[in-house]
Amino acid sequence: MQTNTSHHYRSESGIDNPVDDQLYDLLQALTSKCEALEAYAKYEQDADGETRQLFQQLGRDDAEHARQLLDALRSKLNGSQ
Repeated sequence: MQTNTSHHYRSESGIDNPVDDQLYDLLQALTSKCEALEAYAKYEQDADGETRQLFQQLGRDDAEHARQLLDALRSKLNGSQ
């Protein structure tokens, strides 16, 4: 697995981050989707009618995207062992 990365901090002592760019990107994207799901659940509680339906649909879409990201992350981790 590549350890030189452009996304992360590298200390002056030369310690490389063990997470490569692609893995980092998958982790960050999954985190963003999970945070969005939490937000949509809150927004849905505050909304009514069409707005509630919109937040429900956004949540369903992002849940599917999160599952896809998780699958890609699992695949990447299983392939790097």
